[in-house]
Amino acid sequence: MLEFKRIKYIRVDNYRCFRCGQVQNAQAAGLPDFLCLTSPLLCIECKTGTGRLSAVQKETLILLERSGVDVIVLRDTIDELIEYFEWKEI
Repeated sequence: MLEFKRIKYIRVDNYRCFRCGQVQNAQAAGLPDFLCLTSPLLCIECKTGTGRLSAVQKETLILLERSGVDVIVLRDTIDELIEYFEWKEI
């Protein structure tokens, strides 16, 4: 979707821990999965339908929103992202 809309973005690379199986990234703990270079900046966190935000993710997303960054948490579909783009006329 982002490439279709020709939106430049940064994908935060994560990895799956071979011991516990959880997705991790110690250097970018709490950062959303995508940082979209739009105005205002858009951050996207992707979760499964049952996935929950960690405490660090919640805190980071709140700080981003307070700084004027748009934040979207997607769960299994991109419907909310499509609505956002229509609303922002992107």
